[in-house]
Amino acid sequence: MPFPSDSMAAPGRAGSGEGAARGVPIPALLVVGAFALVVAAVMLTMPFPSTIDELPHFSVIRSQWEHPALFPDWSRYRILSYDDIRQWSAQSNYINHPSLYYLLFAPLMAVTYDPTVFRFVNLLLCTGALAFVVAAVTRRVDARTASPAIFAIIAASFPKAALVGGMVNNDNLAALAGAALFAGVLGIPGAAWWICAGLMVAGWTKLTAFLALSAVAVVWTGLEVMEKRITWRDRMVLLVAVGLLLGALPYVVTLLRTGHVLWVNISVWRVPPADRPQLDLIEFTVRFLRAMVWKWPAAEAVYPFWLALAGLASPLLLAVPAVRDPRLRTLTLAYGAALVGLFALHWMFGWQSYRTLGDLSVMQTRYYNILWPGIALAAASTVGRVMRWRPMAGWLLMILCLSPTMLGGLFYMAL
Repeated sequence: MPFPSDSMAAPGRAGSGEGAARGVPIPALLVVGAFALVVAAVMLTMPFPSTIDELPHFSVIRSQWEHPALFPDWSRYRILSYDDIRQWSAQSNYINHPSLYYLLFAPLMAVTYDPTVFRFVNLLLCTGALAFVVAAVTRRVDARTASPAIFAIIAASFPKAALVGGMVNNDNLAALAGAALFAGVLGIPGAAWWICAGLMVAGWTKLTAFLALSAVAVVWTGLEVMEKRITWRDRMVLLVAVGLLLGALPYVVTLLRTGHVLWVNISVWRVPPADRPQLDLIEFTVRFLRAMVWKWPAAEAVYPFWLALAGLASPLLLAVPAVRDPRLRTLTLAYGAALVGLFALHWMFGWQSYRTLGDLSVMQTRYYNILWPGIALAAASTVGRVMRWRPMAGWLLMILCLSPTMLGGLFYMAL
């Protein structure tokens, strides 16, 4: 039996095949270019190190350059000196991610210690991820289902993507893993291999990315089997399983070594009991939700709460109607289920961290960047339909989606 995702009709094309030769439209390319320029502006203007764990990540790269290790002992790592990044400080590091990102960047240490060079490679990673998903949508999704340009705008509007993209941060490699899996779910040639690669790279990069993409892959595969587009004996199922197993390997090794899936530097995250706010479960949940809204925009604490909430809710609500579109149903359900699952795990981990350590720093929105392409595609299909019916309403929806971005924040502050 031929591999189904290579032979089946692309979503919305009814098997026409005409999209195989279609190039990415100029408006979508311009969006990718504009995104790269914004990331470049961050790369060149943001003082090093940024507050988003940049020096700890950079320090692990240095550690992996000095002593490469697939399964390192994270408890032995330290942070480079803030005053001289060529020297080690006595401060212990708290990074606990698998080694792939750091091993890939480590050879650059033989050439330069200039953080701008490392930032530039991160720019290539995040821009490449955006270009990849835009190209996949152009090739596999009919423009009447979702315009590549609209999709590109919403996909590029994840608030923290351009900010983190200009920094040394493993979220950028995770974004590339997410792009690979998204393209595979859309059914580009070699789809099963792309899904497998996305799972493996995510697993070896970041636990939250691996959990989110695993949920997408499992739910999507199950739905495809239920829809009888594939069977349990197809190569797709086998390669999804391989990707899951290989992606889980770093955490299995850590579990066998330490008894925990992740090593946690308790000395960094423990808050003295006298300094901890006293919260019950409901109070913690309210604080968690409010923090996620406040932290959603690229520029935190700039917007009023209602505008930050509108910027967060708009693309999520716009994605819901895509469930009714048979061409996007399984993809939308898979990404929606993964979003709900990741949020539930995030909340549970946050509650546990608060109860055991008093830590309230876990409310980070950048973890959800890995799922954004699926949400963006579903939202783009809704916006496209609204634009054909009421162009002005469609543009207002686009503005809401763009409002939390860096450019949206600059425009808001200018007003």
